[in-house]
Amino acid sequence: MIDKDGIDRPDNPDEIARPIKNEKRKVKFDEHYNFRPRSVLFRFWSFCFIKFAKPILNLFIKIKWKYKIIGKENYKKLKKKPFVMTLNHVHICDDVSVGTNLCFFRKIYFTGIDRSFKRPMVGFWLRTLGGIPIPNSSISGMRRFNDDVSYLLKKGKPVLFNPESHMWLYYREIRPFKRGAFVTAVKNDVPVLPLVLLFSAKKKRNGKLKYRLTLKVCPSVEIDKSVSEREQIEKLMNETYTITKNTAEEWYSQDRGFGLKTE
Repeated sequence: MIDKDGIDRPDNPDEIARPIKNEKRKVKFDEHYNFRPRSVLFRFWSFCFIKFAKPILNLFIKIKWKYKIIGKENYKKLKKKPFVMTLNHVHICDDVSVGTNLCFFRKIYFTGIDRSFKRPMVGFWLRTLGGIPIPNSSISGMRRFNDDVSYLLKKGKPVLFNPESHMWLYYREIRPFKRGAFVTAVKNDVPVLPLVLLFSAKKKRNGKLKYRLTLKVCPSVEIDKSVSEREQIEKLMNETYTITKNTAEEWYSQDRGFGLKTE
C-alpha cells in the first residue's frame, strides 16, 4: 500500500517493512538462552559502556533530530517503581532514545525481534544497551523469556515493548497492537506507560524531508482488577492503544510539515 506520505508500505501491518540482513550468529533462543545477562563480566562491561555512551547518544539524538520530550512528569510519577512501557516502532533510534533521553538516570531494558540479535555486531550492541530478544519460534524459550522479564520487573527495572512488532520508518499512523506487553504487565501486576514517538518535518532544498522527533509520555494505565485476568489484558491493551492512537491523531491534526491530507 501507499501511505499518506507517498511511501510504499506492506499491505499487512504485521509484515517487516525493511528486510533484516546478515543473520549469521548461530544462536538458539530457547530455555538455555539467558535473556537477561547473567555473566558478571558482560554486566560490568554493559554498565560501563552505558555510563559512557548515554551522554553522547543523548546529545547526538537531540542535535540530529531536535529531540523533545512532552509529559515527562508522567514518567516521574513512576520513579523507582517497575512498569512496562509501550512505544510505536517507527524510528531506528526510538527504543534507544527512551533509554538515553527519557530514562537518562535509570537503566531500562527493551525487547526486540530475535532475528535482529542474530546479526553479528548489531546483536552484541543491542545486548550491551539492554536489548532482550523475543523468541518467536520457541515455546520453551518464551517461558524463559517471561521468567527473565519478570525477574527484571521485580528488581524495579522498566521494560520497553513495541506492541506493533516490526519497525515502519516514519509511519505516522498507529498499527494494531499485539498482546505480549500487556500479558507481561498483568502477570507481573505493573502499570503500562504509553509512549508515542511523533514527527514534524521540514522540506530541504533537494525535496527530501528533514524530520524532528517529539516523544509524548502519556499518563500510565493501571490494571482493572475487578475483571478476569483475560479481560484485564484485553482492557489494558485496548486502553493503551486508544491513548496512543488519539495522541498521534491529535498531533497530526495540525500541520507538522506534512500538510493536512487525510487520505
